[in-house]
Amino acid sequence: MLLSKHLSKLLFFVLSLFSLDAWATHYRAADVTYELIAPFTYRVTIRTIAEDNAADRDTVRISWGDGTPEEVLARTNGPIVNGFHKGEFIGFGFKRNLYIGTHTFPGVPPPPLNYYVISFYDPARRNGITNINNGTSDQIPIYVEDTLRFPADIASLGYNNSPVFQQDPIAYGNVNQLLVHSQNPWDSDGDSLTFELVTPLQFSDIPVPNWQNPQNIPTPNDPSNQFKIDKFTGEIIWNVPKQVGLYNVGILVREYRRGILLGTLLRDFHIVIDNKPNRPPEISLLNDTCVRAGDLLQVHVTASDPDAGQLVTLRADGGPFLDAPNSLATFTTQPPGNPTSGSFSWQPDCNQVRNQPYTVVFTAQDNFAQGGNQLPLSDDETWLIDVVAPPVQNPAANVAGNTVTISWQNPYFCASSKNFRGFSVWRKIGSNPFVPTYCETGLDGKGYTRLNSTLLNSYSYFDNDIVRGQDYCYRILAHFSHLSPNGIFEYDKVESVPSVEICVNVPLDIPVITNVSVNNTDSLTGSNFVAWSKPRVGANQLDTLQSPPPYSFEIYQGTGFVFSGANLIHTYTANSYFALNDTTFTHNNLNTKTTANSYKIVFKSNGDSLGSTAIASSVFLTAEPLDKSVHLTWQENVPWTNDSFAVFKQNKATLVFDSIGVSFNHEYVDTGLINDSTYCYYVKSFGHYSVSSLKFPLINLSQETCATPQDTVAPCAPVLSVDNDCEKFSQKPWNTNDFVNHLHLKFDSLPDCDNDATHYNIFFAENGTDFVKIDSTTDTLYNHTQQENISGCYYVTAVDRLGNQSVPSNIVCIDNCVYYQLPNVFTPNGDGSNDLYKPFMPYRFVNKIELSIFNRWGEKVFETTNPDILWDGSDFKTGKPLNDGIYLYGGYYYETQRGKELKKPLPPNKKGGGYIHLFRAK
Repeated sequence: MLLSKHLSKLLFFVLSLFSLDAWATHYRAADVTYELIAPFTYRVTIRTIAEDNAADRDTVRISWGDGTPEEVLARTNGPIVNGFHKGEFIGFGFKRNLYIGTHTFPGVPPPPLNYYVISFYDPARRNGITNINNGTSDQIPIYVEDTLRFPADIASLGYNNSPVFQQDPIAYGNVNQLLVHSQNPWDSDGDSLTFELVTPLQFSDIPVPNWQNPQNIPTPNDPSNQFKIDKFTGEIIWNVPKQVGLYNVGILVREYRRGILLGTLLRDFHIVIDNKPNRPPEISLLNDTCVRAGDLLQVHVTASDPDAGQLVTLRADGGPFLDAPNSLATFTTQPPGNPTSGSFSWQPDCNQVRNQPYTVVFTAQDNFAQGGNQLPLSDDETWLIDVVAPPVQNPAANVAGNTVTISWQNPYFCASSKNFRGFSVWRKIGSNPFVPTYCETGLDGKGYTRLNSTLLNSYSYFDNDIVRGQDYCYRILAHFSHLSPNGIFEYDKVESVPSVEICVNVPLDIPVITNVSVNNTDSLTGSNFVAWSKPRVGANQLDTLQSPPPYSFEIYQGTGFVFSGANLIHTYTANSYFALNDTTFTHNNLNTKTTANSYKIVFKSNGDSLGSTAIASSVFLTAEPLDKSVHLTWQENVPWTNDSFAVFKQNKATLVFDSIGVSFNHEYVDTGLINDSTYCYYVKSFGHYSVSSLKFPLINLSQETCATPQDTVAPCAPVLSVDNDCEKFSQKPWNTNDFVNHLHLKFDSLPDCDNDATHYNIFFAENGTDFVKIDSTTDTLYNHTQQENISGCYYVTAVDRLGNQSVPSNIVCIDNCVYYQLPNVFTPNGDGSNDLYKPFMPYRFVNKIELSIFNRWGEKVFETTNPDILWDGSDFKTGKPLNDGIYLYGGYYYETQRGKELKKPLPPNKKGGGYIHLFRAK
């Protein structure tokens, strides 16, 4: 089925070339778009641009791309003449034709495809296109397509509408004048779009011949002639055209949702460059902007024309005018004049908050006429508007015991939006009192940490993870997104403008731990110094009447960073608050060498616990030996903030530890060392609490640890290249069963590896993925021989005398050099010479074929899967000899590449096909 579908397309393409004059319409431009109206059902619009008085079609044919027959679509726009719509006049002697049809697809395409290609093809375009086939373009077809992709799970992404373009695919300009044209795309799903300039097509995957980028006419590489398209807005800028003419370009539009490609659309775009005594009008420059949902955005736009006597008309188009049923924009204009102006007004609602900006295109057009013909020029100004969510209002925070309660105004302004998902609460130790700009959203890079992983639908949050000694500051964000049809997946996620900051001071009514410092490093007789601050008394602090003496500090110790196996190791008791002065403890006879230790202090009043400090651990240092260096890393779990770390190394001569550097993160590399020599280190941390009345700085030591550098650096990976004799035998027999690939190794000096390899390991994968070691060699040249095959992939590693192995080299893959060519003439006349149609012999690496041969009326006369073909020129159904003439063939051949059978189109046509001239005369 798939073969016949491709062959029918090829046959239609080839046969259409015989009848161009009968079908000629001379289209200038075209595009195809689709709109979802029900699951798998779409309304598709073909738009063509043609000369108003040229040969034209009342109907066109559309290919749905799903194997169903092409369908005839009638024109649907313009006045009706003799029962048919005739299109709409759009100026400059051109008209717009719209052909609309509805189609229900059979479902998700079967693997491996996940898309349908909806396409429109016409065998003739306007002659004289300057940058196509050197101007001889009337026999060059025009082809456009729109790819309808289906994700593997539709429920995860949803169905799709293609973008639509409010501007026709045609633009006008003058030589030596700046041309700016906005395509004015609108995607109703809010998907991301990108735009790329490409070669127009004359059929699927077949580019028009001899296409040139307009900026290369008349002179390539002219810096004063630059043609480009904005990747994200699609705006076309030609600065400046140099030659009068007609030009066509292809514009490939890609559509993304959640980073996944959902569709591709190809427009065939026409540009008319003239040399009239007219200059385009100019629109006052507008800066892209943003607006908060619910706020009113008003802008006054002016336009003028540099040519006296011209009248300028101003209009506006774009998403804000189309986004029904949401709030729509208005644009009120003054009568045509020079200058003229208009007022844009829009108050977007909360449903219009989205990740992608809205596009507004202001178009100013003059009224230039010559010889009774209206030949106006225009200027487009693309204006981007981001609609952002307003901030949460009136946040508040209160602390009680070990909990901070954060609340905010109910209801939130955008809570009723269909895309509102909830709130997140963010916290920072200490304040960042920045004031967000009007449209600044989110809190990335501001030092805050999000507290709730699941969005809140309530208007309060309880923060139970607080530590005495720290000041906490909070902000709230509102979140918005679109949901997939199954309600599981979010896309187009956005955050609101942050709320104002609110801060709380946590009372110091229980102890605050300040030190866990290693005094001595040993696995049995190690010791740690532990210190804390006593509670404060006073308002909102410790109430000695409500919590009377005696008071006690109970010191608990656990192993590691998580307080494992905690035990009470000591208790201090005092009969009054003023006697409660024991706030340090030295813990002896424990393992400080191979593990960190953690502590907390429990505070009791008259035997009742009032609370405890947070858990704090010692700093634990790890030393990793490297080649002539040691990589130091450390870790700690403490309730305060460590700002910096001083690194100390033992002097081998004095045995004293000297400071060798400072780190502001948790690692340090000591370089310039001698391999096989031992070096010892410890780290000193400097930290603080945000409450300024507490001890500062907080200084704590890690344990001491040692490491011995050694050669761990692998050799540099070789740079691999592979060659063979395929090129030598590309068009002639290769009479051998042994096929050899020659591997060549070379090396580049790199800073992170050594050039000390002693041998090389050769790895090979026939299928390109499952590599196995096939050999080792000490030579930088290696020959690999295979039987009946030359394809496969290689990489090589280098190994030094200590067994350090390099990373793999680059992977080099070699393909079988297939040779399978078909003649375009054969003479089945019984003379014993060339009586059978067969490929040029001997062919190479071809296992089978799928070949069909047709007469010029499209009737199949022969088919085979035998790569030798052996056709005697007779009809395979009747057995009768066929007449002299031109026959068409199409199909595929099968080759094996890297363990896989690949299907390739038969030469010479890229779609798989060509011509055969059958002669019987002797």
